[in-house]
Amino acid sequence: MTESSAAEDKTDGEPTTTSEAKDDDKPKEENKKENEEEETIRKAPQGKVGMYHKHQKKEDLSKQDFVPADPSVWPPIVKEFGLDTSTFPTDQFFVRASGEAKILYFLCKHVKGELIDRGIQERVTVINSGLKAFERCSLKESNHMSYRLAQEGIQYIVPHMTKRILSANMDDFCGCIKLGFTPFDSFSEKFQEGLKELTPGSFIVTLEGFEKDVAKKMYLTMWRRTNNCVNCFVTKIEMEAMLSKMRALGYVSKKEDEEVKSGESAGKEPAVEEKMDTSS
Repeated sequence: MTESSAAEDKTDGEPTTTSEAKDDDKPKEENKKENEEEETIRKAPQGKVGMYHKHQKKEDLSKQDFVPADPSVWPPIVKEFGLDTSTFPTDQFFVRASGEAKILYFLCKHVKGELIDRGIQERVTVINSGLKAFERCSLKESNHMSYRLAQEGIQYIVPHMTKRILSANMDDFCGCIKLGFTPFDSFSEKFQEGLKELTPGSFIVTLEGFEKDVAKKMYLTMWRRTNNCVNCFVTKIEMEAMLSKMRALGYVSKKEDEEVKSGESAGKEPAVEEKMDTSS
């Protein structure tokens, strides 16, 4: 082979090598683009749910068995509400087997004996039983309080309470049955004094004359706030039922009384006008 032909072969070979190198780079560039697209897709779920769906659904405890409440939960509750340990039936309070004992349920003796003591839960699934009596506190104002009172089973708690319970007349009791915050100055001076003596947290208001009448259940679960206001922790439906029971007892609120009087005065005006027309 001559020098010229060797040079030609070398010259001819170089372009070929360069084109092959370019072809090899194309798949790398395409892979890089695909990787960038994949990274973009991974970041897409960020938002309300959180990256990679960190938000977890609450555990469904509706099919978990009822088990006795841990004895360690009772000392702070007994101290806070002054529960009479000689009569208070701690053995009738249960929690769901799997959970953080956020709710303490009250079961009557008959249900406890037939359902729990006889082991019925081992053969059937109990979906619902008992009444909510205490709920774990989640408000920042409740640093000293582990559980708050629940309206659903309050009639079984009040007879054993000696602390954080106030008696109210008809006007003050009706004044408590409101949504949102209710300032102290909306009540009578006597009731205001009782509210000021309470520390922030859960308490009960009973209607005068019905403190011991469990069947009537004239009790309200309330919350005393730090800004001299109170909240009624009662459902709207039960609020309306409570007002209906008060009307049945003969009570008419000031607002309703004013509406009746204004309606009567408005009804008399046309009668005067008719008389004037007749005389003319």
